[in-house]
Amino acid sequence: MAKANWDRGRTAQKLRTRQALMDTAVELVKAGRRPSVSAVADQAGVSRATAYRYLMLSEAMIRATAGAATDSLLPTGTTAADPAELAGAITRQAGQFSLDHEERLRTALRLSLDPSSGYQRPGRRGRWIDDILAAAGDRIDEPARARLSAALNLVLGIEPIIVLTDIAGLDQAAALDVVEWVATTLVEASMRESPVEREAGAAGP
Repeated sequence: MAKANWDRGRTAQKLRTRQALMDTAVELVKAGRRPSVSAVADQAGVSRATAYRYLMLSEAMIRATAGAATDSLLPTGTTAADPAELAGAITRQAGQFSLDHEERLRTALRLSLDPSSGYQRPGRRGRWIDDILAAAGDRIDEPARARLSAALNLVLGIEPIIVLTDIAGLDQAAALDVVEWVATTLVEASMRESPVEREAGAAGP
């Protein structure tokens, strides 16, 4: 029984430490600073090694959740045959994931912008973009494909959510509508402007 109580006590302490680190990071950013892991650790009164360990644990949780979420990014009823619809659905789901894990992803973004942190963010967007481009098949030529691939990076991840909520002042639902619309529009425009698609349209049925 004593050991069980001790384990519960350690779990509670870990939760308090993790929360203290996250709260400190948020406070420093609100104060206009771009905190490094070291600065957050010093402000929170924990060792830098502890701060890095909790960061790694948080990132592991995000990656594990993201891995499971990726398998279900295509909502029921969405067909991979329509690349624009697929792009909108994936972008909305990715945006919802960012909102569900917003605090951790914002912290990860701040750390990735600090060269001294040595932190590198995982690259999940590439997989999602590859799925969209695969659905487009040969309806988009190579120059348009390269441009679309680059453009889709702008609407995936936590960054567009931050811009739309913090700067544009949108609520979460509206932000998701916008990223979905942008992704859909990008794909539709790429297919419409691609010589491959124009030639197919000119040939008629």
